[in-house]
Amino acid sequence: MSAQKDMHSLNPDQLDSVSGGTVTLGVYKSGFAYKQESLEFFRSCVGDAVYSRAMNSEAGHAHHYAVARAFLSQSDWEKFCWIEQFGSLDGFPED
Repeated sequence: MSAQKDMHSLNPDQLDSVSGGTVTLGVYKSGFAYKQESLEFFRSCVGDAVYSRAMNSEAGHAHHYAVARAFLSQSDWEKFCWIEQFGSLDGFPED
């Protein structure tokens, strides 16, 4: 699955293929300090049930950002990445 639009149709049971490195991750840059804040944003976007299933998958344990990318729209993905870098949406460039 290399097209981002295809990733949005994944369900948590299909996420093992995401952790294999076949997903286009966009602008994600690893190593930022605000993982928990970004995961809370992810949860607010997809709801508790989907979040729990996604994050409890093998891919969720290995690559939280790939799981988030699979479920978030492009706009929410950009916000997710911003939060991982800066800790909140403060200063996020609005269109």
